Amino acid sequence: MDPGPGADMPAELHVLRYDTPASKWIEALPVGNGHRAAMCAGRPGTEHLWLNDLTAWSGPPPADPLSGARARGAAHLDDVRRAVEDGDVRTAERLLADLQTPWVQAYLPLAELDVAVHGTGTPPAAGDRPVLEDRRLDLRTAVATHAWSSRSTGGVVQETWADARGGVLVHTVRSERPVRLEVRASSLLRRAAAAPDVARGALAVQLELPTDVAPGHETVADPVRYGPGARRGLVIVAAVGDPGATVVGDVLRTGEAREHVLLVATATTDPPGGAPADDGTAAERVAAMLAEACAADDDRATLASSLRAAHVRAHRRLYDRCRLVLPSAPGAAGLTTDRRVAAAQVRPDPGLAALAFHHGRYLLAASSRPGGLPATLQGIWNAELPGPWSSAYTLNINLQMAYWPAEVTGLGECHEPLLRFVARLAREAGASVARELYGASGWTAHHNSDAWAHAAPVGAGHGDASWASWALGGLWLAQHLVEHHRFGGDDTFLREVAWPVLEGAARFAVDWVCVETDGATGRLVRAWTNPSTSPENRFVADDGAPAAVTTSATMDVALVRWLAAACREVATTLGRDDAWLDRLEAVAAALPDPRAGSRGELLEWERELPEAEPEHRHLSHLVGLFPLGTLDPATTPDLAAAAGRTLELRGAESTGWSLAWRIALWARLGRAARAHEQVLLALRPAADAGGEHRGGLYPNLFSAHPPFQVDGNCGLTAGVAEMLLQSHRTTDGLPRVDVLPALPEAWPDGEVTGLRARGGLAVDISWRGGRAERVRLHAPADRGADVVLGLPGAGSGATRLHVPRGATVTFDTTAGDARVTGPRARS
Repeated sequence: MDPGPGADMPAELHVLRYDTPASKWIEALPVGNGHRAAMCAGRPGTEHLWLNDLTAWSGPPPADPLSGARARGAAHLDDVRRAVEDGDVRTAERLLADLQTPWVQAYLPLAELDVAVHGTGTPPAAGDRPVLEDRRLDLRTAVATHAWSSRSTGGVVQETWADARGGVLVHTVRSERPVRLEVRASSLLRRAAAAPDVARGALAVQLELPTDVAPGHETVADPVRYGPGARRGLVIVAAVGDPGATVVGDVLRTGEAREHVLLVATATTDPPGGAPADDGTAAERVAAMLAEACAADDDRATLASSLRAAHVRAHRRLYDRCRLVLPSAPGAAGLTTDRRVAAAQVRPDPGLAALAFHHGRYLLAASSRPGGLPATLQGIWNAELPGPWSSAYTLNINLQMAYWPAEVTGLGECHEPLLRFVARLAREAGASVARELYGASGWTAHHNSDAWAHAAPVGAGHGDASWASWALGGLWLAQHLVEHHRFGGDDTFLREVAWPVLEGAARFAVDWVCVETDGATGRLVRAWTNPSTSPENRFVADDGAPAAVTTSATMDVALVRWLAAACREVATTLGRDDAWLDRLEAVAAALPDPRAGSRGELLEWERELPEAEPEHRHLSHLVGLFPLGTLDPATTPDLAAAAGRTLELRGAESTGWSLAWRIALWARLGRAARAHEQVLLALRPAADAGGEHRGGLYPNLFSAHPPFQVDGNCGLTAGVAEMLLQSHRTTDGLPRVDVLPALPEAWPDGEVTGLRARGGLAVDISWRGGRAERVRLHAPADRGADVVLGLPGAGSGATRLHVPRGATVTFDTTAGDARVTGPRARS
């Protein structure tokens, strides 16, 4: 089998492989291009594909974003605040429940395909069963492959990929002897009227998308509801270059050949996310996709080769930007991936961490591409109706975490769907909800959202306030726009996209924060947030029962203070000095400072309250440490020490995504051994992790919450990157690039290329014996940088370097000198 492009990279760091087929979805292998996706079972004699289209959501929701809420308006919010101030948390919870809308809409499983391969000629002899020889996903090519053989077919290789240029799904069959295919389609969704005739001899399935889907935790009479005017989904399967292909009912039958190419196009009517008005109908869009895919050549073998090559080139433009090399355990390369994960529990295998690092980047790139919607809680893949937590967007950590590796590992384009989504959320429903629900200016978002940019609190009037009543989701989302500029330096984006989002978030924050002023001078005496929750966690109230609503949770303070500093930073870059900036900074400064508790831990709430769940999975009060960077061992050592104590008290055990967050948190503290401990827990088999709150890896390396959530995979990638490179600090007013700030003893030798630092630098690092040997800093073509290079443990301390635009500076740590290559133009 031709290894294809990328064969120069060690396969055991970039390939998932198995010797058994997938018997269930969580064992299948994912492909995707940010718009369309499939999970591939790799079964001998056939293939089962679970299909997804990122525009396939239930809905649309009602025109009123607050439909279903029992109350709204500033007066009702004042009642909530009075109850909190009076210490009546139960009345506050009841009043907050009146502000809840029912739920967000659900990301849908679109369809399933079964592709059966039949030998030709005489019927196969008894006992001629197909035998699987190999099943794999090559992250370097984004192609899922399974090879098998039988006496009637000879050797057969089936491959599946999602065209990385944003087009169709492709499934090819190559066999030693002529074979014919039978393709059958099914779906959990309701079948609609006859599908349009898009392509001759193509299997066409039209589906009705539900108008409303309740989350699995809700008990309702009709959880999946179809209504008038429902949107439609369309799936077309075309056998390319096959004049013998016929469709009878729901079955596509091909002619006999040794090479088959199936193109799978999907689309939905009126897709969410602001699709262009001239984008055409779903039928027109799938017809255009098929025509574009077939434009290269009519010959099947040539077409398959050209489609694959173009796909791989497009994929590698993203994938090859960043690579981590860690040594694999002896014999690891010869193990299937599931056995390798199991074996790593009894002997060290640093290479497995590198494979997981690359896998997280792969999943983000497969789930999120320019022009599409953001990745869901399950990325772009989902086979359930409803999916886990509606497979929607959770804004109190999970959506943000999925995008943490985007900038630092060179996937800035993949960040675009989230950035565009946040701008739409701020401009549309977020502004309406702030005004109508709270009487506030600016925009807000809460715990959940969906492709329709839902912004109101959810819970159907009975949702727990610990998750339903958190109103600062917009502030955390705004951080992504600021970080995108810090890495990319696009001032046009900063001015036209980020600034309106930041201003709206700031205006909401100023209105949301309660203040007390000196009557004589008008000076702010104090400020506090009310109502305030620390997402999904609860304390023990005075009545002995868990509660969530209080004032000035530590996360609130961290987010508002970060926002004030970020707005000033952006305003300075843009040459602005808007009047509201001073007010925002004054309000932020008047909020209560975070402080340590009696055990030395960073308090989660304004005052020390007994924890209802001492080892809770959420670490919301540590958001200042990571990702905000406002709490740091260098600038706030006492608070950083308290954050470390908090992590110790929470324990090492948690869900998959929480383990990933802990990696990054320990890395920011420079605690390499602790960070590595979390890496090992994140890389264990999920089957060995009994209990709701123990993460690990499923056989296909999906991260277990459980169930699967893509943020666990992406968060692990971001956490490992944070162990190897940090760029959030400054020294003497210059950006600081710290290499290997949390390198564990278990990774004494290694190399990473293509990590990115704020300011736009790409950074390559090689190390031996736990010490950096060589660091390369690559400046973008349009700007240079003056930076301070931090080399802990290398005996060189910090070194000031100038990197001219478009140039590379190589710093040799043993010689302590730097060499510049490339253009030497002034910058």
